[in-house]
Amino acid sequence: MMGFGKPQMLALAGAAAVVVLLFMVPRTPSGKQSETPEVTPAKARMLEAVTLVNGSEPMRGIQMLRKIVEEEPENAEAHWHLGLFSVQSGQLDKALERFKKVKELDAEGFPDVWYYLGRTYATMDSIDQAISCLTRYRTLVVEDTAITRQVDGFLKELESHEHEH
Repeated sequence: MMGFGKPQMLALAGAAAVVVLLFMVPRTPSGKQSETPEVTPAKARMLEAVTLVNGSEPMRGIQMLRKIVEEEPENAEAHWHLGLFSVQSGQLDKALERFKKVKELDAEGFPDVWYYLGRTYATMDSIDQAISCLTRYRTLVVEDTAITRQVDGFLKELESHEHEH
């Protein structure tokens, strides 16, 4: 397998910075009170699977998530987590499939899917698609100047790389 080129390294560096920023973003829309979501048995299974993946039994957690998707193919959250874990394990083709499915099922509920699609496309050298997805993501995070600056920098690097070829 070939080493990472400049676009892939930029994608990874930009991804790391944006991921950190994404975790700091409040998830409650302004003007709304934070509500404690009801934890259904399905949600509890999902949380257990994610905990296992991030803990001592990653394969068991992945298997649980796959079973959830098998039983509930329209479960965007299960596809989302599988996509994130696919990125972590370097399985970009699988990640791309999962993120496309999340976008199809519930892009509004998972707006960060646009970022992850863009990042995955960039890492796979699909620069035009990466720029398109990141541009869409940029419109969704316009109120967060820290994230918009990061995305703008990433877009600028991708666009300059695109013009080089």
